[in-house]
Amino acid sequence: MKKGSLIFSLLVIAAILIVFIANKNKGNQDIRICTIQYVDHPNLDNVYHGFQEEIDKWAKENNKKVVYELQNANGDISTANQIANLYVNKKPDIILTLGTPAAQAAQNATSTIPIIFGAITDPVEAGLAKTMEKPGMNLTGSCDKWPYEKQFEMIKNLIPNISSIGVVFNPSESNSENSMREIRKITKQMGLSLNEASVSKSTEVYSAAQSLIRKSDILYAPADNTVLSAIEAYLKVAKQYNKPLFVGDQGSVEKGGIATFGPDYYELGIDTGKIGVRILNGEKPSDIGVAVASTGALVINKSSSSYFNITYPDSLLKTAKFFD
Repeated sequence: MKKGSLIFSLLVIAAILIVFIANKNKGNQDIRICTIQYVDHPNLDNVYHGFQEEIDKWAKENNKKVVYELQNANGDISTANQIANLYVNKKPDIILTLGTPAAQAAQNATSTIPIIFGAITDPVEAGLAKTMEKPGMNLTGSCDKWPYEKQFEMIKNLIPNISSIGVVFNPSESNSENSMREIRKITKQMGLSLNEASVSKSTEVYSAAQSLIRKSDILYAPADNTVLSAIEAYLKVAKQYNKPLFVGDQGSVEKGGIATFGPDYYELGIDTGKIGVRILNGEKPSDIGVAVASTGALVINKSSSSYFNITYPDSLLKTAKFFD
């Protein structure tokens, strides 16, 4: 009997040790964050880097190791869907999505894994959140809706005699449709004629921009992933025909757009990372409100402004950020 009791006790101790070691190993498991980026663009890159900074800070404070994986869909929806399904099979702790189509692809792929979207123009209209305050599903994230009214007021002040604006956009993107509604309303209020050209892929941006040249005083790039990924082609047309290209975001100014009022995407990435920290600490995405970007400040590209002979009043230059 004593021998049997000893064996039983040893078995109990062994079982306890196994559970303890398993729990300890589980606690030390790497945090895995998989990212789908819809297109190459500085805005999305900045959101990603800001997100990583905030997550890495949390990981260091909590003695955790974070494994990141990023795949770019290169503007192709079917590729975004494939990446999303691949990630779901890997069962990451978080799927980060950059660009509305990327977020929608992840949403279609899983209803259980937490999804964080970054820099979405209108998450509610895109079907990614029920409300901005209470997303209500396994998604939440950040919004980068641009201050279009300020942007067009700036353009009108810099070029008082303009009467028409040419805009290329992809109508299949929900964020683009949202942007175009705002642009149509504001340009109408300002008495400006709006010329539109639609595209379905980035390779069409160059020819679409050319179709607008003769009837437009300036060109403008809206919040459209397809167009922003081909901003160099847009700028090429602008320079060929000496028609200024204004943009709505800092990343496109950096690439050659003349100027804009817009959010700081790195700071928006940090805000997005703070949401990631809350999820890693146990909160549900459905209960975390969407972070909204501030309106930002004036950003100017010196070279492009000089090329198109755009000058700025001193009152604007005092607070502006510059790219060469």
